[in-house]
Amino acid sequence: MNINDYKLAIICGAEDEDGLIRFFGENNEYRYHLECLKDYLYTYYNDLAKQIGADDLRANEEIIIYLNTLGDIVYLHSLGYGLLFIPKEVSEKQIDTLYELFSSIEKMPIYIDYHLVRKHGKIVAQEIINADDDLENTEFLDKFFQTKPYIKKKVK
Repeated sequence: MNINDYKLAIICGAEDEDGLIRFFGENNEYRYHLECLKDYLYTYYNDLAKQIGADDLRANEEIIIYLNTLGDIVYLHSLGYGLLFIPKEVSEKQIDTLYELFSSIEKMPIYIDYHLVRKHGKIVAQEIINADDDLENTEFLDKFFQTKPYIKKKVK
């Protein structure tokens, strides 16, 4: 599959699907990432979607924080740039899959929001890493993971 045909890619963190990548939201079906995220949530986490009232959510991060809490890495793909949301902990398999994905994407600005949390009624990233024009996509990931060696988790 080619990420250019989709709005998002999810790299699963659950034990039984560790490192599995799901491409979701064909570009010709979705105009906005938010609607795509809602449909993803209803498709793969229907009970959670109902519990949190996904239909009423109005921002991408309001859904992504739940996916990150489940251990999923979320990549939103747009024309000319990408947004990567990495949870506090990820597995080696997820990192390997993320590198495979990024090596298949043409060089573009990619922004990382690391570890979304709720703070004062808002959802914010503990750290935001801006794109680096001098680095290839995988080199940008190298730079990020060199500063975060502790985020790797062991999958039982």
